[in-house]
Amino acid sequence: MNAIAAFLLWLWSVVTYVPRQLVALWPWRKPRLFHGTRVEEFPEKFDKAKLYLAGEGDHLWAAAIICPCGCGEVIELNLLKHARPCWSVQEHADGTVTLAPSVWRQKGCRSHFLLRRGRIDWC
Repeated sequence: MNAIAAFLLWLWSVVTYVPRQLVALWPWRKPRLFHGTRVEEFPEKFDKAKLYLAGEGDHLWAAAIICPCGCGEVIELNLLKHARPCWSVQEHADGTVTLAPSVWRQKGCRSHFLLRRGRIDWC
């Protein structure tokens, strides 16, 4: 009985360990497109498919997005050129956005991704 229980425990650990990044690549899952939304201040509740761009008029100073891995953490990014690290955002005519360079979380889920034309490309 111990061998069967050990095998079932091992099998359960293998089945339940699916990296969140791979779930997004499953072929039957429709990719979510991220759209840019300009705000003066970040909202208290974030939508999953939006990149919030904080600023006034054409002067943007920060961006925020919910981590696309599914962990639910909010990632805030600096858009000011004189402070490091900094990112740049390109808004496209269809409402999608491109964020450069890649986003690499050093804590938590440790996700590493690019946001290109609203699509997440995992690194």
